[in-house]
Amino acid sequence: RPRVSAMTSFPGRGPPPAAAAHLAPADVADARALRDAGGALLPGGDGVTVAGWDIRTRRTPILGKEALAGLEARLGTPHLPEMVYGSVLELTHAASDTRVHFNAEDALREWLEEDLPPLKVAAAAKWAEAHKLRFGGGLPPSKAAGAGAPVPSAAWDTSEDSSAYDWTFTTPYRGSVGTASGNPPDGSWKKRWAETSRRVDRQALMERDPILFFDELTLYESELDDNGESSVTVKIRVMPKCWFVLMRFWMRCDGVRVRLRETRFFCPMTTEAAKKKPIVIRESARRDESFEELRARGAPGDASQYPDADEAAAVLLAAGGPVEMAYHEIEHEE
Repeated sequence: RPRVSAMTSFPGRGPPPAAAAHLAPADVADARALRDAGGALLPGGDGVTVAGWDIRTRRTPILGKEALAGLEARLGTPHLPEMVYGSVLELTHAASDTRVHFNAEDALREWLEEDLPPLKVAAAAKWAEAHKLRFGGGLPPSKAAGAGAPVPSAAWDTSEDSSAYDWTFTTPYRGSVGTASGNPPDGSWKKRWAETSRRVDRQALMERDPILFFDELTLYESELDDNGESSVTVKIRVMPKCWFVLMRFWMRCDGVRVRLRETRFFCPMTTEAAKKKPIVIRESARRDESFEELRARGAPGDASQYPDADEAAAVLLAAGGPVEMAYHEIEHEE
């Protein structure tokens, strides 16, 4: 099969064919290269197994009414993005008992826990009223506050306005990590991230190696009631020598702010040691600027220059504004 490139946001790659984002994962895998790498398609064709990793995606449509109500009950809030998906990316390494996964519920839980102050915009009252019409009246009492603490049923306040919570759904979520063998009741299943001097190997990502597996998922998105856009997306690319994940939270509040929170995960798969205790590097970058700050630096200050996450990332990178960086890797028990 022809080799399929990844996206412009992946270093060293040109844009994919227009239809690539709509293909099933098995259709964007180079089957011959996968066999040559000692890998295989997973049963069902939803992913691949290679170098000790089982890598799979599940792509779903927008959650229906019943599933959305269940999510609201578990999170303890009726205020969710207009479009929430049940899509999941999961990377499991049995030999090291490691599982890295990405899902909307965990991302929204961390949105609630961070609890940023809401942005003030001229249309905030309109946005709040639209959400009241969507959520008010018919839902059961809440059993939890934003951070999960029990509250009386009277705390379900259908008159709550946009000043009560972060209606841009800005999340600090950087993926979920645990054990491949399950979650013991004592909570010991959680893997830990430790600061590291290792970096994502950009050179490896620029090599013209065949793509063994590729997919792109949206976890949730909102049009902020026509005040802009916010979304969380995840992209996975697997090659013979490594796998790479790019996760993005992106928000544009028109006339107010642009936020971009990018998390890159990189795992080399070239040595026997890496197959037993893989090195998983996590690189985090945060950019958060007002349109006023952007204009003051000579960067584009018009919302039309930031139409989507890819364009915003390119403009913000070229603008050279402030960025918070952090580097971690998964700790393995000795």
